[in-house]
Amino acid sequence: MAALHVPGLFRHGLRNVPSTGSPYLAAIKFRKRSSMRTLLFIIGLAIVAPCLAQDKFDHDRNWVTNGDFETLEGKKLKRAGGIVFATGWGSPTKRAADLFSESAPVESNVSTPKNLGGEQTALSGANYAGIRIWSYQNKEPRSYLQTKLSKQMKKDSLYCVRYYVSLGDLSKYAAGEIGAYLGKQKIEKDDESSLTYEVKVPNLRTKIQDDMFSWQGVCGVYEAAGFEQYLVVGNFAANEKTPNSKTKRPRGETRQQVFSAYYYVDNVEVYPIKNRGECTCEQLDKAESEFIFSRKDAPNPSLKPAEKVERQVFYFKRFQRSFDTSMESWLTDMVASMKADPAIKVKLTGHMDATEVERTRVRPDLLELAKERAEAVKDALVEAGIDAGRITVAAMGGDEPADNTATEVGMSKNRRVEVDVQP
Repeated sequence: MAALHVPGLFRHGLRNVPSTGSPYLAAIKFRKRSSMRTLLFIIGLAIVAPCLAQDKFDHDRNWVTNGDFETLEGKKLKRAGGIVFATGWGSPTKRAADLFSESAPVESNVSTPKNLGGEQTALSGANYAGIRIWSYQNKEPRSYLQTKLSKQMKKDSLYCVRYYVSLGDLSKYAAGEIGAYLGKQKIEKDDESSLTYEVKVPNLRTKIQDDMFSWQGVCGVYEAAGFEQYLVVGNFAANEKTPNSKTKRPRGETRQQVFSAYYYVDNVEVYPIKNRGECTCEQLDKAESEFIFSRKDAPNPSLKPAEKVERQVFYFKRFQRSFDTSMESWLTDMVASMKADPAIKVKLTGHMDATEVERTRVRPDLLELAKERAEAVKDALVEAGIDAGRITVAAMGGDEPADNTATEVGMSKNRRVEVDVQP
């Protein structure tokens, strides 16, 4: 079965989605006018079954005992290659897979959301893994994830195999051939060479997984030969037979990209099914994971350029520093207005929600988050052709919330950069 894209599973803040015993609002798009505080909004509602919520990761049915990498053991995670700190996980070759955790020191390169691979928040909980799938001219060794299933598979029985991947921001390439191998024995190689086992999940692996902003689901049905008990995730194809393509570094990311395709991995599942239709993953296509506000109303052509600019507000996902691609249309409108009236100068003010402010107590890297958001919008405007001298930035942290309800919807409205036209 081919890979699927889960459009709502965005980076930065997935684990903060509310979950209850009943369906919940999964995405609301909203727009606030910064100057007059007039609410201009169209609300898009996606009602999703609670079993699809990130913190409803089904441990009971899962034969992968630590599929979300949340259970840790041993010393505190401080450096790359730390997959062994995740209970039940390891690597089949000498090149160890990476583990990323919010509990890792901020100054390390294995914390979350920002780390050696780029920037991403866990699909569930606070941890996820990372593996190199492919590198240019095979110069960097691949890495793999390996775990022992809680039970042995039965001959001719069907199993759904599912996991989620997200391309690291610092990958200069994206690749396909991300597959899962199931075997009877544990693989233990004493070198860093690539594995070449026959892979049957997913059936089609030619899709290049090039999304740096969302978690993409990969799933497929496996018919057991009998007694398989080990799962390995990675690329088992020859380098020259691995489909790949170059990527563009995300706006706001200044670190150097590497000549490889590096992927984050989270929520690995293997569970028995009675028929193949139970592993279609189609229900996940509708899952929305993050509240983010946006505008669907068409710009009023009668407004002057300065009035159009004054109406702009740019929203962010939780803990997100970089300019979000969903804001591109707003940016285009603002750039057009500022080019139409070269006299317009603006002040960009960044804001945070209450959760982000509270988290700064243990995450000092978040202290400048509000300002970084304003800087990200400024960088986007400058890149689009607006003179940097026309833009100033400021930060209010969480001092001026747009919504005081303390709900996830309300806090989503607080993660923003407001635009004020300067006299």
